[in-house]
Amino acid sequence: MIVNNDYDVIIAGSGPSGSTLAYFLSQKKSYKVAVFDSRSWEDLWGKPCGNAIGKHHFFELGIPEPQGDEIKQTVTGISIISPSEHVEFRIYGEGYIIDRKKFGTRLLKTAVDNGVEFYPRTQVLGPVFENAKLAGIKVKINDKIEEFKGKIIVDATGTAGVIRRYLPKEWPVSEELDPKDSDIAYREIVKLNYEIKEPSILKIYLNQKVSPGGYWWYFPEGIDSANIGLGVQGGMGYPNPKLIYENLLSKRPEIRSKKEVISSGGAQVPTRRPLDSLVWDNFIAIGDSAFAVNPVHGGGMGYAMISAYWASKGIENAFEKGEPNRFNLWITNVGYMKMIGTKQASLELTRMFLQRLSDEELDFIMEKKIVDENDVDILGRKGELNESAIEKSVKIVSDFFKILKMTSKPSLLLKLRTLSTFMNKMKNAYNEYPETPYGLSRWKENVAEILKNFKAEIKA
Repeated sequence: MIVNNDYDVIIAGSGPSGSTLAYFLSQKKSYKVAVFDSRSWEDLWGKPCGNAIGKHHFFELGIPEPQGDEIKQTVTGISIISPSEHVEFRIYGEGYIIDRKKFGTRLLKTAVDNGVEFYPRTQVLGPVFENAKLAGIKVKINDKIEEFKGKIIVDATGTAGVIRRYLPKEWPVSEELDPKDSDIAYREIVKLNYEIKEPSILKIYLNQKVSPGGYWWYFPEGIDSANIGLGVQGGMGYPNPKLIYENLLSKRPEIRSKKEVISSGGAQVPTRRPLDSLVWDNFIAIGDSAFAVNPVHGGGMGYAMISAYWASKGIENAFEKGEPNRFNLWITNVGYMKMIGTKQASLELTRMFLQRLSDEELDFIMEKKIVDENDVDILGRKGELNESAIEKSVKIVSDFFKILKMTSKPSLLLKLRTLSTFMNKMKNAYNEYPETPYGLSRWKENVAEILKNFKAEIKA
């Protein structure tokens, strides 16, 4: 029975970002918080994905680590495999393949035990406005429509953006996702009839024929189970990833040799820089709704948690200042951009660069080590391309032409130089992210100009 429909904070969505924000806010125990989700307790964090997350996120953000049966596999490294599969880069680092439902349930239950109210199996229909101000949300509960009022409204509903998409178009948070800036993914968790040789190593395969504009993955979940899937760039007319999986991947020996499919599913994943602003007057977008995802590999759980962390800081500041407006929430933007948004924006350029390469060019880059394991690690952690990689590529490509007298590689070299130049420009732009909303318009124009010029140059 609903006793009170008025809250300090309303969170629409209880996935990784929504549950994490509820957890952070519950630690204060001074806010009245409600979380709404169409899923039940038994199906929390049910979105299909690779289920991988770096261990460092938990220490950096102060989130309890997965434990016990919440961990399906401890990860010690990732192998990136060339289209020909003749070259393999291995990058070492600690992480987990988690049982999303079990870990998500514990995180949200901790928040509920601390006073957060959770409304499962409820459908958020959209925002409620009063006197042109966002005042709450409209929710369908047991075939009845109710309105819930909140001082701050948070959209954690993923790419659907159930609240965000109905906000005034002049609000910077209402920006729409271009389908080309997303991946459409499909994955299966399968029981295998063989023992995996290196269960702690995740494998990412680059292959434009199998996964155009994306990649396919093989993530062990123990010694005889694996999370296997692929993502393809959206908006390009590519085949449905499920069909590609069935027609190509399922015929590979390591995938064909399976006992059963434990679960399957697909989802859309944003693969671009974050929203230019995650906040506006008494509104915050987090997780996929804020495009908080690594643009290169599509990993979203860590980014979702980071967006939730900075949302909690913005909410605390707003209540301390006594007014939940864009100015008092702005530290959410500044904190997120400094911690991960700068890297994310640079990696968006890397994603665009990779999507324009042929398998031949990808093989060439990896075989000749124009970009090696160290450079890949830099791209993953810092969003930078080491200048030495560019210098090295000049000599390699020059020598290559002397021997083979080919004419296609100078364009690849120019693309690499262009990528390095524009990644630095984007990093500099994000390092100058405005400290207040007043500078947002001019900053957005600068970023848009960088993107426009980059696209023009790599196309040329």
